[in-house]
Amino acid sequence: MSDGQDTTDSTDRRVRRTRTSLHQALIELMLDRAYDRITVRDILDRADVGRSTFYAHYRDKDDLLLRSSTDYLRAAMDKADAGTDAAEPLAPVRTLFRLAADNPEVYRALLGRKSGTVLLRTTRVMVGQILAERLGDRLAMPEDEFTTTVTFLSWGVVGMLGAIAEPHPPLSAEEAYQHVVELVGPGLTSRVRGG
Repeated sequence: MSDGQDTTDSTDRRVRRTRTSLHQALIELMLDRAYDRITVRDILDRADVGRSTFYAHYRDKDDLLLRSSTDYLRAAMDKADAGTDAAEPLAPVRTLFRLAADNPEVYRALLGRKSGTVLLRTTRVMVGQILAERLGDRLAMPEDEFTTTVTFLSWGVVGMLGAIAEPHPPLSAEEAYQHVVELVGPGLTSRVRGG
């Protein structure tokens, strides 16, 4: 292996560590206080990362939230997908709900009563990106219809994620999934590729 490759690998690892530290710092802070009360300085102090390093990766804390949470969710779904039935058109939704049930405190911070518009919209965009990636090969429909479907579905999923995370009234991931399947499953089933 060349020295150039070793340098690239160590740089990539360092970048991943930095991004992971910043993501973890933001999530930890969100568990302690409202998102709008968190500053970039708070994140930097918690992650022990310099300001210039932060801005080399992210525009602001909203960009950090969206990009790092989407990357984290994508990786978590890759791990969790192993236990789902890939033939189900809405299998990615089940996985999202299970992740919310396993991490209710994080989803309460994102979608609970104390979260604001920025968190709600960011979570919707994040969920929309994940659903678009996961459903793109499953559903046979024109692009504009697919985009509209993902937008509709992502808002519904975000609502259910919030319901799963809130302890009252309790809603299990499986109950939430069954509600979604009953409501939108018949329409999407007819659009499954090869179905």
